[in-house]
Order: sequence, then C-alpha cells, then structure tokens
Amino acid sequence: MRTCFERVIPPGNGLAVGVNQGQLLRVVDLEGKQVVDMAVFNLDNLREKLSTSNSRNRYIPKPGEKYAPRDHLQKGDWLMSTLCRPMMTIVEETPVPVGVHDACNRMCDRFLYQVFYGIEKDGCHEIISKAVEPYGLLPEDIPDTFDLFMKYPHNCEKGHFEILDPVSRPGDYIEFRAEMNCLVAFSNCPYEACAGGKCTPVKVELYEDPDYVPQPILPPDEWRKQVLRLRQG
Repeated sequence: MRTCFERVIPPGNGLAVGVNQGQLLRVVDLEGKQVVDMAVFNLDNLREKLSTSNSRNRYIPKPGEKYAPRDHLQKGDWLMSTLCRPMMTIVEETPVPVGVHDACNRMCDRFLYQVFYGIEKDGCHEIISKAVEPYGLLPEDIPDTFDLFMKYPHNCEKGHFEILDPVSRPGDYIEFRAEMNCLVAFSNCPYEACAGGKCTPVKVELYEDPDYVPQPILPPDEWRKQVLRLRQG
C-alpha cells in the first residue's frame, strides 16, 4: 500500500483530513494508553455525519445471527451515518482484547471541565470544532464521537460508567476503510483520567489500497432496498 498522508498529533491537538472512498485510515497509539476522539462527516454532504447509536444498533447481523443492540464496535463493523449508511469499516485493530473503544459517551468539553472540575480548558468538542472550522462546520454540527482506545464499561452494580485505563500498547492501531468520501476529524484527548494519568502523542496515517474495487455509493432509499434484498437472500 502507498502512504499518502501521515501526521503526529500531540496531546490536546486536533486534525481534520479528507479520506476518499477506498482509502485506509490508520490511527496509531505511539506510546500506549491514549484516547483519540474521532468524528466523521460525509465529505460530499457535511450534514450527514457519524451516528454512534446507529453504528451499534443498525448493523446487519451475519447469516444465522440474532439481532441484538450492542454496546461496542470492533473489527468488521461499520461506522454508520445519521442516515444509516456505512461511512467506514473497521478493517483491523491490534489492541488485546479487541473492541475496547467507547461508542456510548459524549466527548469532553469546556462544560465538563468548568462545571465539574473548576478549570478553564478546551475539551475534545472544542478541539474538533476548531479542526473542522475551515470546512464551514460549527460547534453545534459536531456529532458524538467514536472514542478510540477508550475503556469505558458500564458497572451495573454501581449504576454508572467507569473510566478505566486503555488496553492499547505502544504501536497498537485501529484501521478503517472509507466506504464513502469522508471528512474525518480527530482530537487527541487532553483528559488525563482517560489515559492512565498521562496524555501522549498519536499518529494518523492514510493509505491507498491498490486492490480496492470501488462500489456504488447508494442514496439512502436504494441502500435500504439493497440491504433488504441481501437479508431476504
């Protein structure tokens, strides 16, 4: 594969990059235990954006598999849009165990830091907002993010979510294939509690896959009809 982009993101910094259909996007945790918040937009229609709820609950079960709403995403799963269309596919991830990424929580923001911790600090919402500002997007346009490497399980006995140390090791990565032209925005999370007490840099890489065969990007109605035909055999 040919590398066509790479950038190291220091802690507390952001990045927005266009990813064409079929390109592979890899996020590398350089030192381990670092969380990266990721927002995704349809580059050809920025009003269509990532829905983590749809990604967990509007997936297509494998043949013979019973449908059930899920609490996490892992290799083979789609990142779905607000129109229930696949935006990206998780094609590889190296942390053990797999699937330790948060798809349930809202990203950190100045409200969190001011109201609960009494400090003035930009969170991932502000960082991503600044990264996508050149594309005409506003802070209120930012969807809930897919939080890479964040370990955020629900403790049923306590009745709340818990922030635990990520399982990613130095050099671990997660890789996506774009299923449509995407604008992908990142915040290298500045919240030390999510990163084992210390925030560290990450790297974003973009590859061209010479074996990729482009697929038609269907409008929502046609996409649903295709899914129905596949499910009905």
